[in-house]
Amino acid sequence: MTIRSHHSLALVSTLVFANLVLSGCASTPTNTESTGVPNSAVKNYTLKTCIVTDNALGSMGDPVMIVYNGQEVGFCCAPCVEEFEQNPQKFLAKLPSTTNN
Repeated sequence: MTIRSHHSLALVSTLVFANLVLSGCASTPTNTESTGVPNSAVKNYTLKTCIVTDNALGSMGDPVMIVYNGQEVGFCCAPCVEEFEQNPQKFLAKLPSTTNN
């Protein structure tokens, strides 16, 4: 391996690492940033299961949490978020009445 190719490899590795670090920081908005609702006004998600499939949260990897109209909602995976967004009221009906909108 020549010195030039070694430097090119080191540069590419550094850029890839920097991109991963920076994109991870940028992709984790707070509840306020993602919804405009202060964190203290968000109603906690009290179920231990995905609101779409009823699978245990964490059964498909890290649970996905979003805030919808001031209500935190939990999912077992990202595809469930898409299904929820097609008909949120259908799934929000599963929440206990004290946290329902």
